[in-house]
Amino acid sequence: MFMDSAVNPERNTWLRKAGGWFLLILGLAGCLLPVLPGIPFALAGLIILARDYSWAKTALRKAKRQVVTLRRRARAKRSAQPVTTPE
Repeated sequence: MFMDSAVNPERNTWLRKAGGWFLLILGLAGCLLPVLPGIPFALAGLIILARDYSWAKTALRKAKRQVVTLRRRARAKRSAQPVTTPE
């Protein structure tokens, strides 16, 4: 069973693409539905699809930049707030 997939790399590519698309669609649905965590599924789908599609690689790069920007803003906001002690 495992030897068949090692011998046929086209099957692995097809399964990887199908899995990536499934996770991406599940992630997009999760952004609309309150039951599913959409962002982690969408990111997982983009990570898988980035190997085969340049648009997915670009979207993943933009998502990483957004995360870095949000982290910097959060750190700046935390450092700008004065420390208060309870009395």
